[in-house]
Amino acid sequence: MHGRTIQMTRQIRAVMSLAYMCTRLDQQEMTQQKKPRKVGRPKLPKGEAKGRIVPVRFTPDETRVIEAAARASKQTVSEWIRSMLNAAIQ
Repeated sequence: MHGRTIQMTRQIRAVMSLAYMCTRLDQQEMTQQKKPRKVGRPKLPKGEAKGRIVPVRFTPDETRVIEAAARASKQTVSEWIRSMLNAAIQ
């Protein structure tokens, strides 16, 4: 009986060792596959991003007039300013 117990113990250890190694490999694969999430909005596809930001300052009165005009035309302030500039250029 004693020899059989030792044999069973060795088999159990071998199975447990194999299970432990498989678990470790799975954990390593998972840590290698997971990439840290970037903060912020995802990048736009190539060609869809606007070219360049041009900072402009407006007085509070100009800002109110621009916002009212944009709301009246159902556009954002940026869209309204862009459309006005494009119309002035052409």
